[in-house]
Amino acid sequence: MILIKNGKKRHSLLLEADGKHLMTDVWTSVGVLVGIGLVKLTGLNILDPIIAVIVALNIIWTGVQLLHRSGNGLMDSVISPDKQKLITNFLESQKEQGIEYHSLMTRQAGQRIFISLHLLVPGSWSVQKGHDKSEYIEEYIENLFELPATCSTHIEPIEDPASLNDIGIDRKKTIM
Repeated sequence: MILIKNGKKRHSLLLEADGKHLMTDVWTSVGVLVGIGLVKLTGLNILDPIIAVIVALNIIWTGVQLLHRSGNGLMDSVISPDKQKLITNFLESQKEQGIEYHSLMTRQAGQRIFISLHLLVPGSWSVQKGHDKSEYIEEYIENLFELPATCSTHIEPIEDPASLNDIGIDRKKTIM
């Protein structure tokens, strides 16, 4: 149970899988002992294979869950809606300073979170002021998570209509 708990806490599939493997051994041993005990107490030999099937189904279920989690662990995925809400709540609080945002993209790859977004700041700001603000925002967002996180921002002038265009993953531009 400690391995499973720490595996979930640290987002370590290896620890979690090891803990679940040990738990299936525990349940198998308990099933064997319960089966033998019930057959001995009741004299009903049919109870032994019934308990064996229940234990086997538990092992299969645990294996399927681990395979599913392993597959998801190999694939990048967006972060959970509640984690995204942490980011958007913070970014919404920055509107009081004349800062907007768009093109927010998130993904989790293994034990790391990646966030990218565009910051719309007043065009009258100096490069230094925009940079300082983006550094603050990136650091704040990265510190919202227990897992290591990397946040990248792209600064754009809020007055430029082209700055409002969201981008997709495959951003293509024509060079003039």
